[in-house]
Amino acid sequence: MFRKQPCLSRNRLNRNDPVFERLSVLRHALGESRLMFTDRAALERHQGRLAARHLRWVAAHSADVARRLREAKLTPGEWRHLPPTDKAGMMEHFAQLNTVGLTLAQVLAVARRAEDTRDFSPTIRTRSGEVTVGLSSGTSGAQGAFLVSRAERLAWAGVTLRHLLPNWPGGLLTRQRVAFVLRAEGQLYRSVASSRLHFRFLDLLRPLPELAAELSSYNPTLLIGPPSVLRALLDAGALASPVQVVSVAEVLEDADKLALSTGFGPVVQVYQATEGLLGLPCAHGQLHLNEAHVHFDFEDVGGGYVRPVLTDLRRRAQPMIRHRLNDLLRLGDACPCGLAARRIESVAGRQDEALSLPSVSGGRVTVWPDFVRGALNRVAGLREYRAEQTAERTVQLQLEPDAPAIRATATEAVQAALQRLGVTETELSCGPLEAAVPGAKRQRVRQRWTPDC
Repeated sequence: MFRKQPCLSRNRLNRNDPVFERLSVLRHALGESRLMFTDRAALERHQGRLAARHLRWVAAHSADVARRLREAKLTPGEWRHLPPTDKAGMMEHFAQLNTVGLTLAQVLAVARRAEDTRDFSPTIRTRSGEVTVGLSSGTSGAQGAFLVSRAERLAWAGVTLRHLLPNWPGGLLTRQRVAFVLRAEGQLYRSVASSRLHFRFLDLLRPLPELAAELSSYNPTLLIGPPSVLRALLDAGALASPVQVVSVAEVLEDADKLALSTGFGPVVQVYQATEGLLGLPCAHGQLHLNEAHVHFDFEDVGGGYVRPVLTDLRRRAQPMIRHRLNDLLRLGDACPCGLAARRIESVAGRQDEALSLPSVSGGRVTVWPDFVRGALNRVAGLREYRAEQTAERTVQLQLEPDAPAIRATATEAVQAALQRLGVTETELSCGPLEAAVPGAKRQRVRQRWTPDC
């Protein structure tokens, strides 16, 4: 993976040299193996040690975290009792939250320029060093900005390298071609590139046939992208045989996983958001919470689903302390791999995507996104769809293909599923699938109705 370099003393090694960056990434990757705990108590002791140091530092350097602790009359050691914040709060207090002296306007200017020009290399130099900036896709209606320091970028790259590189650690010694099919190219992996580890960014805003041809020509050993885009590439004739396919940015559904594993190769997923690197696959292909670096609390929202409240135990440029996500998770039983980090059985989607429909008892029923997807995924011949609640008791189904037989089967499947939940008097309408905005993250279930308050 790393080219042979002349021997350099510690004093002569320039921290901006690519050699230093690669060595730093490799150090983090090797260190990650020691953090893959098989004993839950040992993992929690590790979290406690990190939290004690991290909260003291963050409370001293982030004005917003200090304010939250002060208003709650808590010390840094009592952080577990801190009332949660969320993305809206993060954006409102962005300048006071981050520890590198950046305003939201500065970050948005650089990030949006990168989106417009498709050049994602610029960073911002701050009093604390170089910072990478970016934007979330904003599928929940609130686009988030994120900051990652150089040290955090190198650590993040090492962690993901350890979990995703095929045939670890032997994969370090063989030539690897990694293809990213993404809306925006991150700077996370630039520091890892070498003569044996090559990266290519395939901009999903380009025409699909062009992307399919380039992917086929590149034939990556590791293919990373949103499952909806990867499936579209398959349909467009892309031919590749990666050792592993990594699903990111969207919920990985069973139908997508089956299609991608059949067309490309074995599929795993990564759970990642503006708020950080939250879940990684194990050797058995199961998704586990990244608990060696992030602490999770959970709020029970019913139906077997929980909403995470996370505290990143290492991230300093943009601290995430008791930050409530809008995602819904279903946690699984222990994994055969033996890791102590909790297994995610499914990422059900965002809570604000849930439908709210009238109940037979006179109230309202919350219908989680994966319940609707489960019904429609069983409709034979249905290639793609979108389900939107547009009024108090109205759900619109957009179907591809929009054939009479598929309309009838889809309507019957959704009605039966809703009746099992105790939903009544729901109006279902069907129509053709509207074209998605180029580069937008797929949302198969969307809540468009706002109740009168």
